[in-house]
Amino acid sequence: MLTTMTYRMPNFTLEQKLYLLQKIHSVVDAVQDFRKDTNTTVYRNAVWAELAKAFNEAFPNRPPSSVSSLKTLWKRLKVECRVALQRRQEQQAAGMPLTALTQVPVQLLHFHLLNI
Repeated sequence: MLTTMTYRMPNFTLEQKLYLLQKIHSVVDAVQDFRKDTNTTVYRNAVWAELAKAFNEAFPNRPPSSVSSLKTLWKRLKVECRVALQRRQEQQAAGMPLTALTQVPVQLLHFHLLNI
């Protein structure tokens, strides 16, 4: 009996990640505003809802993404970038050759989206 193996698709493609970064660039202050007052929370939730709507419209052939999944992606992208930058700093301090940054950390740095 021969069955075909299915391969897991990544949750987000590189194109989707770069699109999210581009969209977040214009609203990063709202997305990164962690004050707990009602007005800020309502505004931040509205911004995320708009991001999710635009994101899903931009990729109609992919399964729709929820606000929660986009927030998780955003959080994960920031962590990956910080780890890559820390690794480069350690390599530089040790006099080792530096590993190249991938497109996502370069975009995050270019847009100044990290609060490091």
